[in-house]
Amino acid sequence: MTPSLVSPPPVNATADILLDWLELTAFFDEFERARIDDIAGSNRTQEETQDEDFGDADRKDDNLREEIEREVDHRQKALQASYPFELDRTGEELGLSRKFNDPQASFYLLCLIASHVTKSPLLRVPPDDALVNRMRNRVFQVLGTLAVSGLAGGPAVSVGYPREDKATILDVLGRAEEWGLGLSPRDKPGRHAAPQAKDGGVDVIGWAFADRPPPPSIIFGQLASGRNWIDKPMSIEYGNFMNDFFEDRGPEQHNFATLIPYRIFDDLEFRRASVVHRTICDRHRAPKYALDGAILAERGVPMDEIGNVGQIVEWLEDYRAFALPDPA
Repeated sequence: MTPSLVSPPPVNATADILLDWLELTAFFDEFERARIDDIAGSNRTQEETQDEDFGDADRKDDNLREEIEREVDHRQKALQASYPFELDRTGEELGLSRKFNDPQASFYLLCLIASHVTKSPLLRVPPDDALVNRMRNRVFQVLGTLAVSGLAGGPAVSVGYPREDKATILDVLGRAEEWGLGLSPRDKPGRHAAPQAKDGGVDVIGWAFADRPPPPSIIFGQLASGRNWIDKPMSIEYGNFMNDFFEDRGPEQHNFATLIPYRIFDDLEFRRASVVHRTICDRHRAPKYALDGAILAERGVPMDEIGNVGQIVEWLEDYRAFALPDPA
């Protein structure tokens, strides 16, 4: 492992940041492991005065381990098979339970790193501009499309721009109608649509699988990999999008979702944001739903981007190669 890649966690760091430190450390480590002792030792080094009471120091270390173990348990329960880390039997080491470039591990790892691209207290060597642009313009779109599929329980189409196949919005919506969306797109954008509209503010549309349209529910999703996501709920774009690109709104069994790579640790903050965004898929939800979407695709449910999961894996490999020094 190259210690310089991950900064020591702040002394007052919450359990989510402490566990992120362990996960990032394991991601870069040659043996894909990270020791909890290293956090405890770092905390003692950073404290202005060392504890002369060794019993008190031991209690602090025990409390730190308990906090981390609770957060690991929370992530394992929330993310299930999409969480790629586990504590060893002694509870002293956190390690990857599958290779970092395993597609099943890639959904969570992408969100973990995307969380620390900007303003990170931990990541000393973030992805460069080219990698960040690739993640935001393409790779997160792959993950988000699968996640909205998994959340909705059925097909999903990738609306966000830039689109890899160069299709127009109406082309994408026509494909969605063929797959059972139950809404008919216009022949051309409505007269109030912005000239050269790229995606109308909607990144993904997913809907529940049904024997015939209309489906019991439709989810309009927004993918927000940046930190300004809180002020951009899907509800702001929804009305204009429907007026601009659909003939009508059907039975309006519609809902909204915002997908972000961050872990919202504070429950009150999560509840408040959910009032505006409806469904929030943070790092404790999005990877699981993406894996659920991939499983649906294996069962024959049609969806965009399923053939591009390798782009997520490739991005992780490229970032790791960029960050790690040349062994030569």
